[in-house]
Amino acid sequence: MKISFIRKDGPGGTDVDSTERLRVPSELLDRHQGRVLDPGAEVASGWPAPRPTAYRPRVLLIPDDVLRDEARVGVIRQVLNGAGLDVDAPEAGSGSTPRPVLLRPLAGQRDDVDSWSALQKLRAAADDDGIDLDHDVVGRISLEHLLFSAVTITGTPWDTNADSVDGSYRRSPSGTSRVPVSLCAHPPHRGEVGTEQFARRPVIAVLDSGIGPHPWFGIPDRTAPPPPGGFISVLDEAQDAIRRNAAIDSASPVQSLTDYWDVPAESDKLIPHVDSNTGHGTFIAGLIRQAAPRADVLAIRVMHSDGIAYGSDIIAALEAISRRVERAQEQNRPEDMVDVVSLSLGYLDETPADAAYTTHLAAVVSRLTEQGVLVLAASGNHSTSRRFYPAALAELPDAPGAGPGVISVGALNPNTTKALFSNDGAWVTCWATGAGVVSTYPTDVSGPRQAPTGDEDRSGLDPDDFRSGFAVWDGTSFATPLAAAAVANALIDVAASDTGLSLANVHQETVVKRAWAALERCYEQYPV
Repeated sequence: MKISFIRKDGPGGTDVDSTERLRVPSELLDRHQGRVLDPGAEVASGWPAPRPTAYRPRVLLIPDDVLRDEARVGVIRQVLNGAGLDVDAPEAGSGSTPRPVLLRPLAGQRDDVDSWSALQKLRAAADDDGIDLDHDVVGRISLEHLLFSAVTITGTPWDTNADSVDGSYRRSPSGTSRVPVSLCAHPPHRGEVGTEQFARRPVIAVLDSGIGPHPWFGIPDRTAPPPPGGFISVLDEAQDAIRRNAAIDSASPVQSLTDYWDVPAESDKLIPHVDSNTGHGTFIAGLIRQAAPRADVLAIRVMHSDGIAYGSDIIAALEAISRRVERAQEQNRPEDMVDVVSLSLGYLDETPADAAYTTHLAAVVSRLTEQGVLVLAASGNHSTSRRFYPAALAELPDAPGAGPGVISVGALNPNTTKALFSNDGAWVTCWATGAGVVSTYPTDVSGPRQAPTGDEDRSGLDPDDFRSGFAVWDGTSFATPLAAAAVANALIDVAASDTGLSLANVHQETVVKRAWAALERCYEQYPV
């Protein structure tokens, strides 16, 4: 395994292919009622021309504090009514978390709802002196982006380098780089906790497709949650918030993420294939178990098994993690601390200045880094320099008094060259092996494809029978948890070498110092 951490050196430069179109498969868009924004779409005066992005056309994200203000909601509704639309606003919470708000046509209007067009109406109204709509408020209302997992070949909805990438990394007849393998190894020993040098296991939060059964994790099947005190735990608070998000549109055909189990999306196919991202979260957990066995994983299911996640669900999960960290720090509860967040997904934003002006996602990520949580995000698999968020937030300057900013991770081949599929640019601040990696896979996944057979007890390799519990896969999705594991190991090491940075101490100031010390150790241990 090869890892390199790169010190920040100013802004990441400019994109060179900002107008490329996104070739998102229609099946994915149809399943999630999504749409790709055309760069030629209408734009309100004074706002930047859009770039291609994928979004949910029936949903806008509106912060809770705006939804609590009845007068503001009334003006927003008035503007939208003028465009033949109305909003079904959910009950607002007590903070400023953005909530998905459903747009619907007024009676007698065409059912051609487009949240981008609605957003432009609101932006134009904010510049109208005759309408009492604050420009800053409208600036905090946004599209709900579709985020995509960072695996290559399948799970990646568009591909700018198809010939070289597909031919090089495809292994299975299904066209995926994922293939079952056997691993002749026991799970790495976890080490004993309780000494002054190793007072607590660092926790890596994995926001992904959830978990599946595997003996390495003490999960024999899907009948019970992960065992208490085991390697994997779950965060019900986050899953509850994601369920509330899904409740805004009970008539939607999109399958809701009801819990933490990695299950296939419902399909009308008579012979459904193994979804492109089935097992993604379990695979990532296994990489962390191999590379940082002394750490724990907090698994949160935010992504569907076809590799699609919704922006509001990502934000809700990160908000839940931040609240948990806040409780840990204010109530001195080390057992509630989350030290690292690993994100193997992202999106291409419609606004060139996203790193400077995006509101919701950047805000919650900044809150986490202020708390001292180390956030790592995949750079994406589009063979492009165009910024992939949240990874590209790595180019933002570190905030005074906060921990390190986002660490964006690109993928290396086993021979340490950069993988053809990996995004690249000065905004990528870490590189780790992400091609040809082997890890855990749910033991109950077996698809319809059949291996060629010979005699009754002889056959070829079945490409989608994963009962062995292991697979090989490619993507910046998998480089990211390996880098997160290196950071977790560094946290243990710096805590062991400096009693003032003990993992038992979760005071915010100490957590921030420990995070910086761990990253500095990574710079020294994993140079470019």
